[in-house]
Amino acid sequence: MTEGRPKFEHAPEVSFDEIDYRNHADLKAAQESMLKEQFVKVEMVKFVRKALENCFKVNGPNGYEECRNLADKYLDMLPECRAQGYLGYQRNDPKK
Repeated sequence: MTEGRPKFEHAPEVSFDEIDYRNHADLKAAQESMLKEQFVKVEMVKFVRKALENCFKVNGPNGYEECRNLADKYLDMLPECRAQGYLGYQRNDPKK
């Protein structure tokens, strides 16, 4: 690690599959972990959208050709990067 670069601690990933639903602390940790993952995906989509907007501004009329790879990436990310919450997964978890 180089000096001057901060070391970031990653939160432990907790899944609903491996917890006891009666333990409130484990349930809360799994909910927060799922929400954090979803918000990271949402922020990634925002960065790609901003890069696409900048690409169109820079390239002007040629933006449709020059920015095609960013547009394809953005469209691929949209369906899977929505913030859906945890209740739908938690209620439909077959191991519950």
